[in-house]
Amino acid sequence: MKLFVIEAYGGKGAVDGPIGHFTVLAETLGEAVELIRSSTHGGGSDRLEVIEEREEADDVVPRILQEGSGAYMKPTRELTRH
Repeated sequence: MKLFVIEAYGGKGAVDGPIGHFTVLAETLGEAVELIRSSTHGGGSDRLEVIEEREEADDVVPRILQEGSGAYMKPTRELTRH
């Protein structure tokens, strides 16, 4: 499993809604995005951005570990996108 820290932008029918912050445990980024899009706080987000991705414990249950809203987060490290 990987740990993803993701920001979600925009709300239903808007691009300037609150910024959602999600810490998600999932096998893949696609699975993490699916969990966020099906959540109450992330369901209406138009854009998602990965802030951090790292290997995590051998937990086998994909889930949102933490969510909230607020100002932009600063990445703890640069992500390499291939």
